[in-house]
Amino acid sequence: MSATESRPRPLRTIASIVGGLTALVSGLVGSGLLSTDQGSAITGVINAVVVLLGTLGFVLSAERKVTPLSDPRDSAGRALVPSEREGDTW
Repeated sequence: MSATESRPRPLRTIASIVGGLTALVSGLVGSGLLSTDQGSAITGVINAVVVLLGTLGFVLSAERKVTPLSDPRDSAGRALVPSEREGDTW
């Protein structure tokens, strides 16, 4: 892929949207269309949604890469069992 071809950049897109919304709220507060308390409340909601979506994305992407200790399995679904050879130490 050459440097001139467009690549998907989801983080830049999300950052642009969040930044735009925050700037819009700040502009509305500055122009007097919203009170400072309303602007703070809206910005708080925007931040809460971003944190929630970020946490959800992290959990969904990391969950597939973690082996639970209560029922460990390999990628084919076979149960993982400890080695039974003598002298094996960790």
